[in-house]
Amino acid sequence: METPDGFKWCSDCQEVKELAEFGANKRMPDGRARYCKVCFRRRSTASYRKRKAGQGKAVRERVQVPEGCKYCPRCTEVKSTSEFGSNRAMKDGMTAYCRPCHTVVARENKIKKYGSERNYLLQYRYGITEDDFERMLARQGGLCAICQAVPGTFVDHCHATGRVRGVLCFNCNNGLGHFTDNLVLLELAALYLEGEVLWPEFVVLPEGRGDSPVAPSRTYHLSRRYRVRHEDVERMISAQHGLCVVCWDRPPEHVDHCHRSGAVRQVLCLPCNTGIGQFRDDPGVVRRALSYVEATVEDFGEVVVSDEELEELVRAEEELRSEFYARVTRVG
Repeated sequence: METPDGFKWCSDCQEVKELAEFGANKRMPDGRARYCKVCFRRRSTASYRKRKAGQGKAVRERVQVPEGCKYCPRCTEVKSTSEFGSNRAMKDGMTAYCRPCHTVVARENKIKKYGSERNYLLQYRYGITEDDFERMLARQGGLCAICQAVPGTFVDHCHATGRVRGVLCFNCNNGLGHFTDNLVLLELAALYLEGEVLWPEFVVLPEGRGDSPVAPSRTYHLSRRYRVRHEDVERMISAQHGLCVVCWDRPPEHVDHCHRSGAVRQVLCLPCNTGIGQFRDDPGVVRRALSYVEATVEDFGEVVVSDEELEELVRAEEELRSEFYARVTRVG
């Protein structure tokens, strides 16, 4: 069929159209596809559906989605884009499924790939499997690696190196967290529970607490629970230079007492008071926690430094010492 220049006849729709209406095809003499783009798309869609039908798979019909909405293929609903999470890897910047479906699909994929959601979390957070966890717990006799009194349920790791150390119970795991795995604080806490308070020679005095009004119920609460008055607690805080007697770093907020005898000991900050409580007021448990952390401290061996590096370290140490003495107050 004769066609003017710049035009081509489509053998499917039997129409003459501009060359721009035809796709590229290097195998054709004119470098254009046999069919126009509309017909080619229709034929391609029909071929795809036939091929999928032969595989026993159904092809969903295209859903017309209004502006500001998106189709979720799992719940087969058209929802507002606000119902979808963000995903920069997608062309539209949103997740393929709506939020409820995305949660379900993500859980199913974790179970399919890792066997269980717990196994996924163990590998993601600590780099171990459920089998590794069970072997660690079996080596500990099924008990917490520190208190050795209750079953271990929580994986403990070093927050500095990410290294897994053992399996702990809830209390011991939280106790280490409150003392930030600090060997010095654990030693001070053990001494405190044994009745020995190490009074420092220098402290950084906190800002004045001011004369804030006292709640009417405070004295009642203190007298009922600890058999002390608000004035007694204030005298204790003053004698402690306004600092916790374990860490000597934070203002005291909580009256600490022996849970066996009920005797008031000192006034501690929240982390130290809570950490001691998590270790059940038992200095033996605190010392086992200290040994537990010490056993996993990495030894880097002897470090060789040059004379220039040594001079720089000495200079930095002198600056830190000068800065320290400029901030502290002698109390001892």
